[in-house]
Amino acid sequence: MKRYDDKRQALILGGGLSGLALARFLGPRGAVVEAEETPGGLCRSFSKDGFVYDIGGHILFSKDRPLLRTIVGWLGKNVRRGRRRNEISYGGRFIKYPFENGLSGLPPEEIYDCLIGYLRRTGGEARDLEEWFVNRFGTGIAEKYLLPYNRKIWKRDLKDLSTLWVERVPDPTLEEIVQSAMGIETEGYVHQLDFFYPRRGGIEGLIAALRRKVPNLATGFRAERIVRRGGVWEVSSGTRTVSAEMLVSTIPPQSLLAALDCVPDLVREASRRLQYNSLILAMFGAKHEGLTGRTAIYIPDPKVLPHRVCFMSSFSLLNAPPGRSHALAEIAVPPASPLLREDPDGIAERVFGGIKGICDLSDRDIVCSEVRIVPHAYVVYDRDYARNTRIVYGYLNSRGIKTLGRFGSFRYLNMDACVRDARALAGRL
Repeated sequence: MKRYDDKRQALILGGGLSGLALARFLGPRGAVVEAEETPGGLCRSFSKDGFVYDIGGHILFSKDRPLLRTIVGWLGKNVRRGRRRNEISYGGRFIKYPFENGLSGLPPEEIYDCLIGYLRRTGGEARDLEEWFVNRFGTGIAEKYLLPYNRKIWKRDLKDLSTLWVERVPDPTLEEIVQSAMGIETEGYVHQLDFFYPRRGGIEGLIAALRRKVPNLATGFRAERIVRRGGVWEVSSGTRTVSAEMLVSTIPPQSLLAALDCVPDLVREASRRLQYNSLILAMFGAKHEGLTGRTAIYIPDPKVLPHRVCFMSSFSLLNAPPGRSHALAEIAVPPASPLLREDPDGIAERVFGGIKGICDLSDRDIVCSEVRIVPHAYVVYDRDYARNTRIVYGYLNSRGIKTLGRFGSFRYLNMDACVRDARALAGRL
């Protein structure tokens, strides 16, 4: 057994961004155990025939400028600055992203629908996510883009989802909506317009930079048994056991509770009822540089399998071999979806058939492809989210276990929020 005798020592479960950032802030007081052989969590990058791609379109941005400087500073010289060039595929044309900032790109009658719908919106309290979109943006914007796109992301009836995460949705003013409808340039998600990204190594370049500053990291260590004995936490993986005074979890609560001793049935059941989505990634490498004109395309059309395509070569040219570029399609699915059990080649064929016209690709352009599955990707805020998280995290708090990160705390967090929360927790510890 490896014992961390310093009473200030924290043992961190999970070597994703949150766990490594916390260890970075704690310095020698933080030790990390990671189930996979390679750390990174949702900030992993993969390579196929020289094409590097991430788990989705990860970029570095934040409204908190000092925090952003800290994160970017970790990259040292391995960093570049980019400009967002996202668009929405809608009705055979491309609309500026976010949709409400590109209304002038619609046909005149649809501009009218969006504008009059916005002016007539109620703005009242909403009982569910669908009602919130209609109340906040009006029927035109909601029905043309927000509702179909969010149905693809969440793969659930929006009437069954809560509004607990809607602070992430941009909040345009009446003036901005009118300007957008008239063709006067406006921007949404302004803090995302300029972003940072590693020059080399994909978003995992950030993990590599953090890893160099975290000496106490053990990989291939999956927490299988967690007990509290004599005021010390003991965490076992096979024949290996480590112990520490404090325990911080960044892993999904379902995995944590499965390893933890003496968990009440009520808590296990609440954990089981927490909902999330998995992610299917389909990467297509092209033998030309034509896929660098945009950073991403959003696709609300329900007949097209992916909800988004990111162009990884636009994040950094070093993500692709010289003279080539690539597209990364994302499909969100519930963890029980039969699509997760389909043959990868069949998935790639279906995905490419849906996006090749949108991305201006042909079969002869493709030099390689790869499909990957990410089991835990999106936290889903269903109607019972508040009750179930209150039970689960109330119990973990009562046992003195700290939680952190998107799946550790079961909140839909961006990377900057993960680092911010890690910094705050380090201060408390």
